[in-house]
Amino acid sequence: MFTLTVSLDSFSLYIVAADVLILLAYILYLFQKKRNLEKSIKSITEFITEYFMNTGAKVEITCFKLEGHNRFVTLIESEPLKRFRYSNILERNLIAHTFKVTGNVVEKIYWRFPVPINKEAIAAEDKTNPVSDEYFLDVQSVVKIKSGYEVSDASWNEFEIKN
Repeated sequence: MFTLTVSLDSFSLYIVAADVLILLAYILYLFQKKRNLEKSIKSITEFITEYFMNTGAKVEITCFKLEGHNRFVTLIESEPLKRFRYSNILERNLIAHTFKVTGNVVEKIYWRFPVPINKEAIAAEDKTNPVSDEYFLDVQSVVKIKSGYEVSDASWNEFEIKN
């Protein structure tokens, strides 16, 4: 038979109680930190979604915080629109408004403009559906102009005049 006798004096009991209290306080601190992070992410996401609702653009927002940083990164996914062509100008405004409203600093904003690709339409080159977005019309006109190249002989005088 094996017998184990444990004797707890008052000092050892205080140490064990202090350790348990410190552990519980740390666990509560981690839960509060996680709750604050989720609250910040929710407020940033809601504000940016509301910001774009006023413009009529449908966007999907994803926000997260990088490990070891106090700032947030936001991912904005939208259909390709001409008004988002110069999105870097819009970003500054959006970051400033987000800080004013939510009190959180958004460090970077990444944009994604997915374009649906229909392989059957590409293979058949069906041009019966005209593109209604001005952005694509501008790009298509540039591509048509630059699609071919020409090579011709030029005299040395013409070369010096052009350069």
